[in-house]
Amino acid sequence: MKEKEISARSLKAYTKAIAVLIVIIAALVILNIITEGKLLSVSNIKIMISSATVPTMIALGFTFLFACNVTDLSPGALVILTATAAGVLGNQFGVVPMIIGSILLGMGCGLLNFTIYRVTKIPPWIAGLGMTMVYEAIVGYYSSVRAAQGLKVVVLEDDKRFLGQQPGIYIMLIIGLVAAYILYNHTTLGINMRAAGCNEDVASVMGIRVSKALILGGLVSGFFFGYAGIIKESYASFVNAQSGLSSLSTTFQPLAAVLLAKALSKYINRIAAIPIGTFLIVLVFNVLTLLGVPSGTFQETLLGVIVVVFGILAQKNVKGVVK
Repeated sequence: MKEKEISARSLKAYTKAIAVLIVIIAALVILNIITEGKLLSVSNIKIMISSATVPTMIALGFTFLFACNVTDLSPGALVILTATAAGVLGNQFGVVPMIIGSILLGMGCGLLNFTIYRVTKIPPWIAGLGMTMVYEAIVGYYSSVRAAQGLKVVVLEDDKRFLGQQPGIYIMLIIGLVAAYILYNHTTLGINMRAAGCNEDVASVMGIRVSKALILGGLVSGFFFGYAGIIKESYASFVNAQSGLSSLSTTFQPLAAVLLAKALSKYINRIAAIPIGTFLIVLVFNVLTLLGVPSGTFQETLLGVIVVVFGILAQKNVKGVVK
């Protein structure tokens, strides 16, 4: 009986997944017709994939944070900080030092954040808001120094930007996804981190060193935020300083992707669902742009609605708070 019930549930899940896929494909065809074939043109698909790469890496970082039972919104400011560092290091020392330095900075900030949570016992979301202002202030101070010298915010030189251009950005995307998939699903670190984030007491009884597992989770999330900073700087060539917690706005797309991935994880692996989520969100805004809807209040309002809707989908049949 149990085997039949499991088989029936699996069949039902696959049927739902196929139905969702058919709906998505039908929607894409209709939207492509509405946009006169522009949406699914090869050039536009390349643009959408490139635009989705940075949010995908940030969403992967958020996935590791949430797996550790941590809600921290400082990654937006952290990515701006690592992107700025990438520009400085890239121009001064070259691409390899830029990659190493930015990733180490991201991991260092991740370690700092998690150490603050564990040592001070401050709720992560409160500590995260404080660190957001710290990271914004660092970039803001550097920008003011540059402005006093009559210079713009650091601009990465063109010959150093190939990691954010085609096909380099696709390679960076694949490397990031493969690394996240292996770390999350097939390493002791990923298993211990998720176990500790789910229930620290049970994890401790199982012999897991909880603090170590969670801090390592912070390092991994910091890795992806540093990695995202490299791609962001290489893609845009420069990143403007933010202040007054305005960097939080850069986390909304990745958060929406994480929430959608949470809902899709009933059918596919959560890490695999992340790029699907970010691509669909980027696609929605690309359609609006193709239809002549200007970016600004309307698109930001829509993004807010998307976050709420995906949050509801992720929360469905879950007791407690979405992680």
